[in-house]
Amino acid sequence: MAPMNPPPPKPSQVIDLTELMQKTPNVVSTGLRLSHDQSQNQQHFYSSLSGDVTGKIKRQRDELDRFIQTQGEELRRTLAENRERRYVELLCAAEEVVGRKVRERDAELEKATRLHAELEARVAHLAEEARNWQLRAATREAEVSSLQAHLQQAIASRRDTAANQSTFRDDDGDAEEAEDAESVYEDPERIELFGPSCRICRQNLATVMALPCRHLALCEGCDGGTLRACPICLAVTNTGVEILYS
Repeated sequence: MAPMNPPPPKPSQVIDLTELMQKTPNVVSTGLRLSHDQSQNQQHFYSSLSGDVTGKIKRQRDELDRFIQTQGEELRRTLAENRERRYVELLCAAEEVVGRKVRERDAELEKATRLHAELEARVAHLAEEARNWQLRAATREAEVSSLQAHLQQAIASRRDTAANQSTFRDDDGDAEEAEDAESVYEDPERIELFGPSCRICRQNLATVMALPCRHLALCEGCDGGTLRACPICLAVTNTGVEILYS
């Protein structure tokens, strides 16, 4: 029987004194005081918590500042846009009011101009009528003067005729006796003329003067208002004027 090998010897355990020195024996806290390790852990936790809170507060403050700045810029931009839009609205309203006033003024000016033109045309028409009436008055005055001259000539001719008839009566006794005999019988259709006789009927006194030739050639009955030609000169006439003997 072979002899049995003895088990290998266990290595000896080496103890580091420095590790033992660095290790702090666990102390159990009793009463109201904490152990030294717990106090340090709490201080480290509080310091790390304070640092985290401070960083978060700083970040939130920075974010709040940026938000306030952004909102302020947006508010200023909105106010500027509103102010500009208000200015544009006021300007448009002012332009509309001014435009309406200008249009009303133009309409009044056009109306006044048209009225002025109508008044000028009326004045010109009245002036033309006044000139026409002046010409007519001058023509009538000339006609009256001519009529007076013709009347004077007719009266003078009648006087000459009467004088000649008186001379003939003195020279011819038979004619006078015949006239006396004739005067005994009165012809009812006989008309004694005191001027030129009518050139149409040869019986009545010529009392109508033809115009514009101014010949005293017709009686009122033969004229009839339809005289178109003078029976003496055959000139075309447009009217006749009745002459009244006094």
